[in-house]
Amino acid sequence: MDWLSIIIAAISALAGGGLLSLLTIKESKKGMKIDNAEKEDNRWEKLANELQEQNEKLNERLDKKDALIQEKDDIISDLRCKLDETRSELVKAKMMRCSRLACPDRKPPFGYAELTPDELLEEKQRLNIE
Repeated sequence: MDWLSIIIAAISALAGGGLLSLLTIKESKKGMKIDNAEKEDNRWEKLANELQEQNEKLNERLDKKDALIQEKDDIISDLRCKLDETRSELVKAKMMRCSRLACPDRKPPFGYAELTPDELLEEKQRLNIE
């Protein structure tokens, strides 16, 4: 009986230890899956943060370029206004040009006849200044 109880005790110890080892293997597999999931989450989070930073840098560059384009558009608009004014002055000057060049009594065809001599002087000064 003594041997029988020793053998039974050994068998029960092995069987109990085997069950315990199976339970710990399952627990360690769950733990490793959890660790792997956490590592993968961290990797994706890092990638998302990098992409967010890159997006912010690109948005800043785009804003700078938009501001530069707006500045250039403003300059172009001002230049077009000046060109329109210059062209209008050119048309006005062409209309006021006398068609009789060899005539001693040169007068523009129309326009200056309505101005007084003082207004004519002011007009000449204004045209010379600009």
